[in-house]
Amino acid sequence: MFKECVKCGHGLICKDDYATLKSGYWWKWRNESQKRRYMDFINNLLAPLPALGVDDVQYPYPIPKQYKCPMEKSCKGGLDSSCTNGYEGPLCDVCSSNHYKQLQTCKRCPSKKWIAGQLSIVMAILLIIIVLSVWVTNRSKKNNKKKEERSPINVVLGKFKIVIGFYQVTYGLLEAFSYIRWPDSLQVISKYSQILQLNVLQMAPVQCLSPGIRVDAFGNLFAIMSINATAIVFAVVAYGVRKSLILKNNHLEDEEKSKRVSQTKELTYRSLFFFLYVTYLSTWSQTATVLPLACRKLCANEGDDLCPAYLKTDYSVRCHESRYSYLVIVAYISAAYIIALPAATFVALWRQRRAVLATDDTSTSQTQDSGSEVTTGLRFLFESYKPCTWYWELVEMSRKVIVTSLLILVGQQTRSYIGLTLVIAGMYGTVFCWIHPLQDAFENRLMSTSLAVTVVNLVIGAVSRIPAENLPAPTDSYMDSVIFNILVIGANTLVIGIVVGKPYTVEPNNNNNSNNNNNNNNNNNNRNYNNNRY
Repeated sequence: MFKECVKCGHGLICKDDYATLKSGYWWKWRNESQKRRYMDFINNLLAPLPALGVDDVQYPYPIPKQYKCPMEKSCKGGLDSSCTNGYEGPLCDVCSSNHYKQLQTCKRCPSKKWIAGQLSIVMAILLIIIVLSVWVTNRSKKNNKKKEERSPINVVLGKFKIVIGFYQVTYGLLEAFSYIRWPDSLQVISKYSQILQLNVLQMAPVQCLSPGIRVDAFGNLFAIMSINATAIVFAVVAYGVRKSLILKNNHLEDEEKSKRVSQTKELTYRSLFFFLYVTYLSTWSQTATVLPLACRKLCANEGDDLCPAYLKTDYSVRCHESRYSYLVIVAYISAAYIIALPAATFVALWRQRRAVLATDDTSTSQTQDSGSEVTTGLRFLFESYKPCTWYWELVEMSRKVIVTSLLILVGQQTRSYIGLTLVIAGMYGTVFCWIHPLQDAFENRLMSTSLAVTVVNLVIGAVSRIPAENLPAPTDSYMDSVIFNILVIGANTLVIGIVVGKPYTVEPNNNNNSNNNNNNNNNNNNRNYNNNRY
């Protein structure tokens, strides 16, 4: 009304010669006086007879910078930039009391009975894993000559590991690209897959145990580190108690005692390593969320030099403050752990591989050395792969980290990062299908299917970034939504459906073992023939 026209900024609603914040966006006024000054300016514009003084017809300060909220429904917009129920803080991305965050959405805390039920399921799964590990150890004890063969339970655990890895990646993608409006069906699948992932922090949120508890990103990091530390301490104590009982048993000879102690150590390593590798991706994710690279500046106005910085995954934590500088040391310790675990695993497997190659021409069975228990404990990582691809589980672990946790550090709310992740996932799937690193053909098909469904999910995410106004209006939106949800559910349940629908997967392994024995006999005969001819 009083000056020249200015282009309406992104995230603003411009009408009646003034601008307000659009729904789904957030801003922060530098101080209350500037906010009141702008309100007075608007009221004067809307007055029937506006005042025409110099201070009345102009607003001397810049309008606050607009930021798009990670969850558009959490920001109401307007001059006050208020948040919907359950949300608060910068960008309305902090959960209020009696709420917890799940896939960047603040959910009301479940009842304590519901939490106890989910934890009971997790404990039952862990108990089953421990019982199966004991059974495998006893089986190998009775049949040492066939130790190189895969037992039926190890075949089942190998498939179970592929299913867990798929749903871990699916949940990680939905969390890393939380700004995408993922289909509700896919979010439901990821929510209930937490039981398979043993994601204790999501099934039993700490802040829901008591109304006065508020847990931030560092609290979640402390929780996952405490869980890992508790598992390590429990394994050490259990091994020490079992070893003490064996050594105090006077009815056993020294050789038998040594044998049982070695078997106990193998069982301890197997159970502990399996648990640590299941929680490895969660540990990576919680660590990446608190590193300095995960900070984001929120300036009140364009061109400000000193702007407060917050963690992108938890805007209740301000970066570069004394508290953050003190707590980030824990993140560096956790980073050392998540680097040391796969590095130590690679060294152990590489040494074992060298030992096997060195003794392959001399003997097929040797006495166990001090490091054989560690290698036996790591069998679930390499026994399902071909001898030439014994390291592939570490490659698979790196793929999970890259497409989930690393995106938290470098990801932005743009389609280019979705495309980059899609390219990485597609190239990895192509390489996997070309190499076929797994021994069992069914496991290769299962893994290839999981990689294909991951690419499908990323395509869904990329398509979801297309603005709605650029798409033609559907003739029957309800039917399109139903068909789309059916396809999404069908694709993401295909991985576990293949396993459930294939109960006879053990038989091909026996045939493979017999075929391998026949091939070995043929190779030995050919070798003897060549030696005699020489």
